[in-house]
Amino acid sequence: MWTEMWPAAAQTRGPLPETADTVVIGGGLVGAAVAYYLAKEGGEVLLVERGELNREASGTNAGSFHFQIALHQLTERGTAASRERLLGDLRLHLEAARLWWQLEDELEADLRLHRTGGLMVAETEEELQLLRDKHAIEEEAGLETHVLETAELRAFAPYLAHDLAGATWCPSEGHADPFLPVPLFIRRALELGAEIRAGVDVTEITPDLHVRTTAGTVRAGRVVNAAGAWARELAARSGIDLPTRAVPLHVNVTEPRARMLEPLVQHIGRRLTLKQTDHGTFIIGGGWPGGRRGLSGRHGTSWRSAAGNAAVAVRVMPSLSGVRLLRTWTGVMAFTNDLEPVVGEVAALPGYFVCVAMSGFTLAPLLGRMVARHLAHGEPIPAAYSPDRHSASMSRGR
Repeated sequence: MWTEMWPAAAQTRGPLPETADTVVIGGGLVGAAVAYYLAKEGGEVLLVERGELNREASGTNAGSFHFQIALHQLTERGTAASRERLLGDLRLHLEAARLWWQLEDELEADLRLHRTGGLMVAETEEELQLLRDKHAIEEEAGLETHVLETAELRAFAPYLAHDLAGATWCPSEGHADPFLPVPLFIRRALELGAEIRAGVDVTEITPDLHVRTTAGTVRAGRVVNAAGAWARELAARSGIDLPTRAVPLHVNVTEPRARMLEPLVQHIGRRLTLKQTDHGTFIIGGGWPGGRRGLSGRHGTSWRSAAGNAAVAVRVMPSLSGVRLLRTWTGVMAFTNDLEPVVGEVAALPGYFVCVAMSGFTLAPLLGRMVARHLAHGEPIPAAYSPDRHSASMSRGR
């Protein structure tokens, strides 16, 4: 099904134009969303991707929608600053959820969206208290969650381990097929007049916004760095230091089994995401580290991560103990130290914009639309997302 959605090869090859009002760099979900929404606003857009579309982080993630507060967000617990940050993050995720659930109508295609709800489980009383604490903040932000303690959880989800301390249930969570959104955004962007070029590696962006590539140079009015986990590497070619880093993460898939799990399952204290696909396979992830980068430039897999991740999944859902693991791979995600996205214009290089999403799959369409509306109409972008928020680390190399 998803292969039928890809544009014809001829539509993503060919010479580069000499000029473009906006050049978007990166053919993943963020870049595709920026190109679509900007073209929808009538903008002239050229998107370039160094390899093939959706072959990097966007095509190697597990496709989960995470709206609840996760363990890695619970830094500086109890402080007013942390609480305000969490409220802002939750409201952003709520807006992302609203966009996702209407995206099939907008793109006029099936994205295999599954609003299954999500359970975040706790094994200990301390973890259960974390669920209660975050539930209060989620409720204030407007995200519906419910705390289920041991007996309630056993009745609600009898397929989970019966000795779990509890869980929070979020009806809004779910997942989608990560192979579908990018080709659909690209197809619709092409229909709206955008130009797409794959196999074009950007080598430098000059101060006057000449985009130098392996296929020639384009004079741009504006540039959007949507290279995700590679955004910092790309920015460095123009002397800009972004507050992002690339982190390789493990994903695992099992053999198919009869339907036994409907919601997305996460863990408040250990690294786990778990869901069952339409094909009956289980996708197991949650942030276990990938292996070292090989000669190909890609990160390898790690038996320790695959086994550790599977062990947590079996602990939470014991019926998985007899299911065979068929395949593992490593995706790459962009992270920032303050866990906020990096979105906005770089002060040191006017016209150079960055759009990097934390929780990339969940937030990518929303942040892409945010950048497009800013470029088209000047709609504001929150200052908390500015690439210059760590100004001491920003520099121009020339």
